[in-house]
Amino acid sequence: MSRHLFMNSRHRSLRTGRAAGAAAIAVALAAGLATALPATARAAGKAEAAEVLIPAPDAYDEGPETILSTGRNGVLHREGDDYLWTNSYNRRTRVVTELATVPEHLIIKGHTESNLAMYRQQRADGGTDVVRIGLEDPRFNATVTVPAGYLNLRFAGAWMVVTVDKGDGTYEMRVARGGAESADPVVRLPAGATTDAEPVVLGGEGSDVLIGYRLADGSPGYGILTAYDGRVKPLPVTGDANSFRITQSTVSWFSRNGAGGQGVRILPRSGTGTPKVVPLDTRSTDSEVTTFVADDTVIWHEGVGGPLRLTPHTGVETERTLLASVEFAQLLGEGGGSVLALGKDASGVRAIHLFSQDGIGEIFDLVMRETPKVKTADGEIGALSLDRGRLRYVNSLVGKDTLHGKGVGTGLDPAEGARLADFPGLAPGRFADGSDEGLARLVTDPASGRDALVTGDDPDRPSEGLVLPGTGGRILDAAPEFVLYEAGGRQYVVDTARDLVVRDQRAQGAVLDGDRLIKSAPGKPGTLNVVDPRTGRATASHDLGVDCVPSELQRSGTLVYWSCASQDAAGVYDTATHRDYPAPVSGVLLGDRFLAAREASGDLRLTALRPDGSTGDLGTVTGLKPPAQGDGRGTTWTLDADAGKLAWVGADDTVHVTAPQQAVSPLNVTHSAVPATAAGTWRAAWWLSKPAASWKVTLVRRSNGETVRTWTGEDARGAVRVDWDGTSASGEPAPAGAYTWRLTATPADGSGADATASGTLRATTG
Repeated sequence: MSRHLFMNSRHRSLRTGRAAGAAAIAVALAAGLATALPATARAAGKAEAAEVLIPAPDAYDEGPETILSTGRNGVLHREGDDYLWTNSYNRRTRVVTELATVPEHLIIKGHTESNLAMYRQQRADGGTDVVRIGLEDPRFNATVTVPAGYLNLRFAGAWMVVTVDKGDGTYEMRVARGGAESADPVVRLPAGATTDAEPVVLGGEGSDVLIGYRLADGSPGYGILTAYDGRVKPLPVTGDANSFRITQSTVSWFSRNGAGGQGVRILPRSGTGTPKVVPLDTRSTDSEVTTFVADDTVIWHEGVGGPLRLTPHTGVETERTLLASVEFAQLLGEGGGSVLALGKDASGVRAIHLFSQDGIGEIFDLVMRETPKVKTADGEIGALSLDRGRLRYVNSLVGKDTLHGKGVGTGLDPAEGARLADFPGLAPGRFADGSDEGLARLVTDPASGRDALVTGDDPDRPSEGLVLPGTGGRILDAAPEFVLYEAGGRQYVVDTARDLVVRDQRAQGAVLDGDRLIKSAPGKPGTLNVVDPRTGRATASHDLGVDCVPSELQRSGTLVYWSCASQDAAGVYDTATHRDYPAPVSGVLLGDRFLAAREASGDLRLTALRPDGSTGDLGTVTGLKPPAQGDGRGTTWTLDADAGKLAWVGADDTVHVTAPQQAVSPLNVTHSAVPATAAGTWRAAWWLSKPAASWKVTLVRRSNGETVRTWTGEDARGAVRVDWDGTSASGEPAPAGAYTWRLTATPADGSGADATASGTLRATTG
């Protein structure tokens, strides 16, 4: 597992000839390894390496989306720099290349039955050309010429309403049909009514156009213009009104004045009779209300950003909310009316919707297009760790750091797995996997201001923080039951199983190895002591054969990397075979039978450490992101000390997880806690050197060879635990006497034989 987030760099003592020789070999080895792999490392003998790529999480937000116009069969809209047409029959979207160079303000908004995109072009003579593009049928492509004297074009469907300056300070309305000026109808307003320079056009359907004007007394008036001949039929509008709409069957508007009170007025298309008033349950008496009549219902919203609601005025529908929030809505006037809207549903998905009445009288929601989000900020990887198939990485985004996690598999090759829980952002050295209690992380104790250690893989249910002796410290290493913590020139071993600081020593070369602590001996150059952290009792020692005191130690299986950086001496020592391997003095991480070293070029040189004492070239990793400071260990690259996996950050802040080394160590039991006696209960635990795919523990009665109990399990990442209540598989009390237990665990990476362990147990009660 990779717990090497920051390393010690304290330098002491003098080197001997052997240390100097090791350093010289390391330099020669580095100089002789010339194989470079393109952007990633490969395992020796493999043509192509498996790789997991995890891009840095970027910030995304709602992209710019503008509804420009609608047609019978679709919607013209803009996303970013592209004009798009999305049709309603198969919801496919295409780029309207004919509009690529047209400024958006020249595009004509509204609705046409003929699926047209239209835009204006100013001519040199002062007139206007209206360019029409048939979005569904190019036969509708055309250019309509509008005379220079026609002012303030307004559009309703395919009709153009303009004004003409009469030269006496007044204006007249005309319908520009694109032919001879003499053939364009003059709008015949009611007696005494006038128009301003800018005509008021409120909507259109078929040959009819809804217009506004000023009555003789100066109050607003409204009517239905027949575009072919200029006739106007006044509407019975009282007081303030808005949301004028026209469909094949009805004319409608919203008003808070007149008979019937607040509500939508609905008239037959003929425009005669008394309007039907449909009350709306508005949240305010003076809010801006936008309404649309769609067959038997009123679809409406209050202000912009509020919900889009449905209120029936007849038929089978019931009052309900269509969208949680709406940004834009527009009526498609054909038939009884449909409404196109841009907004978010109850789950927050932003999309373009088309609401139409189906054959049984209910409003149907057709989601035409979910609007894509756009990247607003790039994520930046600031720290990472790798442990037993779990990758953790800190991502900095818009001033906020978050610790993310991802499964990368426990096989020989990495494989993308499940996402792990997110935690508040942590700096390098402030978090580490490897503990039985879950992720270990340092937080600040609010009462004392000192560091506190919390553990657990659920950010909402962490352990109670254990206040530590220092502030601003870092986690150097983590093991199943211990954390090695350093602050203020001191090192502390924290017993996470008992929530105690069990060892306090000055900062020195030290590393955890299961239930043991390996540390340099300041008074004995070249000697490494192995101690029990809980008792301080020395259990073993190793002679490196050098005359310096290592300031940095790392461990992987039986291998120990040591460095006396100030004396330019370093190496790797195999505690089982007593063989030595050369190694650089800095920028090194020790993996399972391989070494990764950061070179002056910024590349990573990978070297296999073979059991026979020889080394092999595993290639070079290029394209690493330059670290902000230091050699990048734990910030731009790391590895799993108990597996053949490496993780590194590319220049684009993508995390790469590769497997440069597949000649890995076998699975074994590193240590155990197995009581030799049981008086009714028996709790046993075995810690594994790497994850197991499955395991089995059997308990056999020695007197007759009978298997009394069998326990099995899968996916053991670190430990196998068994609780025995003293009963047989049938639930009967097991006889007192001698038993033999046996553990068998199958390696998750499929490499090597099963791990086994066995022992005896005496049950004192039956």
